[in-house]
Amino acid sequence: MGIRRAHRAGLAGLAVAALLATGYGTAQGVSVGEDVKPGGGPAGPDGRHQPAAAAADDDYESKLELGDGRKVHVRLVKGTGVQERHKAAGGGKWSKWKTLYKTRTDLCQGVGLAEREGTVSLIADFGLYCSDGEPPTESVAGVGTGDLTEWDIDVTEDFDGWDDTSINDDGSRVVFLYDSDSGLYTLRWERSEGFSEIDRPEE
Repeated sequence: MGIRRAHRAGLAGLAVAALLATGYGTAQGVSVGEDVKPGGGPAGPDGRHQPAAAAADDDYESKLELGDGRKVHVRLVKGTGVQERHKAAGGGKWSKWKTLYKTRTDLCQGVGLAEREGTVSLIADFGLYCSDGEPPTESVAGVGTGDLTEWDIDVTEDFDGWDDTSINDDGSRVVFLYDSDSGLYTLRWERSEGFSEIDRPEE
């Protein structure tokens, strides 16, 4: 399959710029909150989570502070899948961990979060042999809104994983992006309709 996510950031940036020029909204990087514990996923100079090809389990998590002060924390758990918790602005306790997507396959390529106007996007990957360097076999796209107790989840099988997301100004639309050698793949989520089918490059 294609290039690993850590090496595709430049390609995804070009694709995002093209989408912005056509009115898709504001591109959102994969952000990590300031309170990520030591050993969590490293952040680059632009605040993006930078997953490593052979990362330790603690690298498969991401925290994000929302614009209204709330916080969300997502982790990939070996043998379980994607788990999420959140807490209110101004402190308080974290909610209990909730499994958003269940799988027993290997953790793969890290996890990322982005947000605009209370709409939170999630990208994560799993694979049968990712620990051996193989590409993902399950690519997860997620969107949380409101009080974050319910998430819309879409899973694409045998796909190289989403690079980034673009969220429009009012948070009503999210576009998931993957810029491959053959062209741009996009997956849309609309607040009123949920997920659509993947838009694939013409062959």
